[in-house]
Amino acid sequence: MKKNLLILSLIILVINQIHSQTNWELLNPKPTPNTGNDVEFVTTNIGYIITSNELLETLDAGNNWIKKQDISSGNDMSFYNTIGYIVGNNGYILKSTNNGTSWNQISTGFNNSFNTVNIIDVNNIILSASNSIVKTNDGGITWESLNIPNPSVNKTAFISSLIGLAVCDNGTILKTIDGGQNWYITQSTNSFPSNFFTVYFVNENIGFATREFDVMYKTTDGGETWIEVSGTNHAIYDFHFTDENNGFATGEYGATYKTTDGGNSWSEILFQNGFIYNTSMFGIYFQDNNTGYATGVRGRIIKTTDGGNNWIHHSPSYNDIRKLEFINSNTAYASIDGTFFKTIDGGNSWFDNGRPTNYPGIFITDFDYVNENVGYAIINRSVYKTVDSGLSWNKMNNGNDIINENLSSINFIDEFTGIVSGGFNQRKVLKTIDGGNNWTQVESITFGQIQFINNLIGYAHRIGFSNGRMYKTIDGGETWNISVEVDLQIYAFHFIDADNGYFVGDQGLIYKTNDSGDSWQELDIPYEWYRQIKFYTEDIGYIADEDGRLYKTEDGGLNWQYLTQQHTINSIDLIDNYIITAGSNGKLYKSETGVLSVGDFSQNQKLLIYPNPAKDFVNISKSNISEKINSIEFYNALGQLTYFEDFSDFTDIKVNVSNLTEGIYFIKINLENAKVVSSKLILI
Repeated sequence: MKKNLLILSLIILVINQIHSQTNWELLNPKPTPNTGNDVEFVTTNIGYIITSNELLETLDAGNNWIKKQDISSGNDMSFYNTIGYIVGNNGYILKSTNNGTSWNQISTGFNNSFNTVNIIDVNNIILSASNSIVKTNDGGITWESLNIPNPSVNKTAFISSLIGLAVCDNGTILKTIDGGQNWYITQSTNSFPSNFFTVYFVNENIGFATREFDVMYKTTDGGETWIEVSGTNHAIYDFHFTDENNGFATGEYGATYKTTDGGNSWSEILFQNGFIYNTSMFGIYFQDNNTGYATGVRGRIIKTTDGGNNWIHHSPSYNDIRKLEFINSNTAYASIDGTFFKTIDGGNSWFDNGRPTNYPGIFITDFDYVNENVGYAIINRSVYKTVDSGLSWNKMNNGNDIINENLSSINFIDEFTGIVSGGFNQRKVLKTIDGGNNWTQVESITFGQIQFINNLIGYAHRIGFSNGRMYKTIDGGETWNISVEVDLQIYAFHFIDADNGYFVGDQGLIYKTNDSGDSWQELDIPYEWYRQIKFYTEDIGYIADEDGRLYKTEDGGLNWQYLTQQHTINSIDLIDNYIITAGSNGKLYKSETGVLSVGDFSQNQKLLIYPNPAKDFVNISKSNISEKINSIEFYNALGQLTYFEDFSDFTDIKVNVSNLTEGIYFIKINLENAKVVSSKLILI
């Protein structure tokens, strides 16, 4: 019985291993990077956000949000008492009767793509699409469809079961007073562009409508007449009023406004420093005049408890991560614009670790941490140093710039010895041996990336020309010699050790070397423009193109497997058995490499077993193991010995498994002194 339980546990563990190899865990922004389309609260603590394919939930007043479930589509959401509706494309509707605790898909019999759900009461629900409404007066038992005499309705607001407004393209507002049987125009314009975005009613008389680009209208007679309102200088996509006087609005470029006089005037309550591209917000909800929430692009979720004077962001950042660097299994730094973020739990949570300088508009070009405490960063033409994990920074070179033009790359061999490079017209490579206090020019080149393998051997690639060059130094960066020149630009490279390295670039460019750059072999990869590369071992590595397509090789670049697409990937790091990618909109993803590291924990000894899953053969690579290897055993899921080989010792071995059946196997490595190292293997 114990043996069967052991086998069952092994199967479960291996299934989990397979799952993790093919799935990616989102580390930031949580719980989603997808655009929030609407936000609603049903109690003080319980609230919901919809994206195009997710329903998010909070149970603690927005302090934590999780993905409640996947949905097929989500354009609008509304609640009335305990009843809730979510509507989307192609007739997709979800209904809840218990404040959103559970949802069931229902059908109206119509396959419209719905843009609005209006809940008048428990019986009367009116949905709208681009040229029609679909409504029920019996709580959804039966539905009827009525045409709207306009092919481009963008949003509706029904004051009652009979009275409703529809805002359309081309500056048109329509009104019905008979439940949608007939419609008439209450607002139109000949100006262009003039498409309406949204319409919102505070009560049966007072309402607002917005259209391109930053025009807002107000009505005080139920939508019969509309008066243009000033005070907002960007497009508004959503409103929420707590009473007739106090209201909030949000929209384009992060525009967020507040009114205390019924919308006659508006004041900014911005959550960021100004109006910024790609920060638009599409949903806003206030529980009272102080506590409110908003959601929008990049998965941004924000909360205020003081009426919008201050906002709390649910995730540390939603801006592009320029570089990620792990110092050890738990500690890593990420640069976002001019700020460092830090994790001490392997990337699960991040906190703002400060800025090297508060000069506005700057960003960190590159950085390099020597250890958890000592790090260097380049900003514009200067080098900054920290010795306290980024809590404080000092500008090096006696507070002066070290170059007349911007720096592009940095790499430190140890706490005192480092190389920087930059310049356009005056290209320079400079070296310091006193921790950045003084710098000496060693070359007239601009490097895009620098990597030292040890205190003498380093590599770099040239930028600023249409063709690419790899350079090598064997004297700690004092002199640099051309290793190879190619016709296309090189964008990234990575050396696993002093001998084995790869570089990638435009138009499917990829080369490898296994002799310290003395010779280079061109490889074949999918025809893309590659920007990132990182290898786990000599054979196992990853590359990413400019559109975030990620590929993996397990045979030294001879074959490549497409893994996923993550928009833009600016940085790849490999730590322990994980690959972590960082890129646009603050996105951080984590996945297992599929290479199993197993070991005697007391000795911190490791084996690398790859590929896993395997088909024809499996490599077992010895690393950091001092004990002698006596034998290797394979057991299938039934606990039967299927392979055994006795060894006097080995460094690397390739085991032919083509004669073994598909399934789950348990690998047992017998060491001297009766020690055992074990792992799991899947054969496909």
